[in-house]
Amino acid sequence: MAFVPSHNSRVTIGDREWSGDLTGVDSTSNVEVLETTTLSDTSKNYIPGLNTGTLVCNGLIDSASAGVANSQWQDLYAIRGDSDGVPAIVGLEGLAADKKVWVAQVTETSWSNSSSVAGAVTFTLNLETTGDHGSGVSLFDPATAQTATATGTVVDNSSSTSTGAVANLCVVAASGTSPTLDAVIQHSSDNVTFSTLVTYTQATGTTSERKTVTTGTTINRYLKVVATIGGTTPSFKFAVGFARL
Repeated sequence: MAFVPSHNSRVTIGDREWSGDLTGVDSTSNVEVLETTTLSDTSKNYIPGLNTGTLVCNGLIDSASAGVANSQWQDLYAIRGDSDGVPAIVGLEGLAADKKVWVAQVTETSWSNSSSVAGAVTFTLNLETTGDHGSGVSLFDPATAQTATATGTVVDNSSSTSTGAVANLCVVAASGTSPTLDAVIQHSSDNVTFSTLVTYTQATGTTSERKTVTTGTTINRYLKVVATIGGTTPSFKFAVGFARL
């Protein structure tokens, strides 16, 4: 057996890579069931209902104030203030290309703090999914800063699909003079000729964005990210997660 150590786990929510703040993370996906049992049935019957999901993050409070750019508090307020939710990517084995990830748009439902004698001050952040979400693959790892145009590792799904997808981009670090990042996801049926499937809005700093691929659109077997980077001494760290539905 190849067990996975938890120190490999990585979590991006919005424009922050939270792994350095968290002590634990739990992501779940559920399907509601609707009872359709009638008087003439001898066993209960059900049909599938809506998909739901939750994300629970436990972590350590950072003392940096909300006025400090990209501080923990500032990023928490950004999550709380976004009524449409923010993109999240959870990689329990890390975010290297082709690692399994949980891809969702999440919105905060509750936040709590805890302090005890001889212990660090902790927090618990509870979030619910909004819209489609699912298990997928990482297409780009934020571990290494990208300073020039880059192409990600090709990920093979073994077959094409046409049941839709969600694709999250989380830009967690950006620097330089007038830096720009134009990220696209490309797909191919033969791993030779690629065309653009998803195009993200140009990033000029830390940001996040969720894109969807509608049901009926063919998503070819092979996927990769192409990131065009411009500006003077630009540098970006970003994650891309893709879940076929």
